[in-house]
Amino acid sequence: MIADPDIAVSLGAPGDGAWVSIRNRVDPWGDNSIEACVQLGAPGLLAVVHQVTLSVMGDCDLLTYFDDLTGRFTGWEGSRVWESMDRDLRVEAVFESRGYVSLTWTVAPWRYADGNWTACATVVLEAGEQMRQLAGDLNRILGPQSG
Repeated sequence: MIADPDIAVSLGAPGDGAWVSIRNRVDPWGDNSIEACVQLGAPGLLAVVHQVTLSVMGDCDLLTYFDDLTGRFTGWEGSRVWESMDRDLRVEAVFESRGYVSLTWTVAPWRYADGNWTACATVVLEAGEQMRQLAGDLNRILGPQSG
């Protein structure tokens, strides 16, 4: 098992409204199949789902999804959705007025017998540079790792 807990992606911050964090990247089989812990929060909310599969054997459609959104910085109609293969993480992007994107992150743990629950947090980013920064950060955590 290859793990690097120091690599993380964070949007927003606790105390500043809604936030999302992807951390504790693990390559459990050593084949670039990436799992991570996804945390999201808002005032009065903390939700954590472990072992969310974000890449299978190096194929990460989440990176493709964010690259596509980044390339559409002038906007799009409706919502664009990405969902993990186990459906325990969903990201919905809506282009808002004045060049901002609302990203609603939804977690729903399916593996555990601790109840059936879902939690969402929406983080708003500027469609240009902030989205490019997010795509770069995601590539850092989900892309091939050296060494």
